[in-house]
Amino acid sequence: MPSKSVFIKVPAILFLLVALSILAFMKFENLSASDALWLTVITMATVGYGDYVPHTMAGRATAMFIVIGGVGLYTYALSSIFTGLLEGQLAELWWRKRMMKKISKLENHIILCGAGRVGKEVAHGLLKGKVNFVVIESDPARLDDLREMGVQYVAGDATEDKVLDAVHLESASGLIITLPDDTSNLFITITSKSLNPDLKVITRANRPENINKMVRAGADQVICPSAIAGARMALSALKPTSVSYVETLVDSKEVNIELEEIVLGSDSPLADVKLKDSSLREKYNVLLLAIKRDEDILLNPSPDESLKDGDILIVCGSAENLARLEIEVLNH
Repeated sequence: MPSKSVFIKVPAILFLLVALSILAFMKFENLSASDALWLTVITMATVGYGDYVPHTMAGRATAMFIVIGGVGLYTYALSSIFTGLLEGQLAELWWRKRMMKKISKLENHIILCGAGRVGKEVAHGLLKGKVNFVVIESDPARLDDLREMGVQYVAGDATEDKVLDAVHLESASGLIITLPDDTSNLFITITSKSLNPDLKVITRANRPENINKMVRAGADQVICPSAIAGARMALSALKPTSVSYVETLVDSKEVNIELEEIVLGSDSPLADVKLKDSSLREKYNVLLLAIKRDEDILLNPSPDESLKDGDILIVCGSAENLARLEIEVLNH
């Protein structure tokens, strides 16, 4: 398969050769631009209709140069283009161009660094949530998997500034780092926070002792898969029914239950309303699990608790009911 540069360099060189040949024929043979183009094309294509031949030595030298250099280049360009068409190279280039154009327009998106075992699961979750996101990955095999999933990506090393610039870090709303190397995760955290202080960074810590380092580096949340897995396995042994129930809610595709965060504004009809008068359960059939107020989290709030401006309601319910709640409460 010809390299991608063939489709850029060869046509450019061919165009330059044709342009120089036209100028040479116009100067040495006193031809018009159209006649010079005609003579150049038939010479390069080795057609030679015989209606015109160069008469000067300089014109003949130009023709010989075209025959020797131009014919080979012309043949190579055509064979490369047709080979690319047959092997899907042009389609690949077109797909990548469209993808990069979409990435260039992203705003308030999420950047995912790494598409390994953990990163791939994160990508599935973001796809399910219909979130605009882009992945940074360097492994060609994983890039093929991302393409099959329909995920936008940039091939490269996430520790390089130019790669972070390519995914528009400055306009992103969140960054998820899932690389298997804590040193790289720490470096990306520091770099991303320096470029975009408002960015919410969620990073992976492969060793529990590195969690505090990630937090000090600026990570908003640090996830240690090994610690979570160990705690979940222990809980499964101690309280199997409870864990099975939670897994059914979270993992089962047959249960239409989702979690949502709803931020109350000052103009929300729920602002300054007691929970028992909010009709969240009666009207919207959703369950309020907790309220995040500033840095505090109110678990299982009492019915007399008043909802306030800026509260983040953590609610549970069907996707349809949650969507209706957002529309009616936030966009009333």
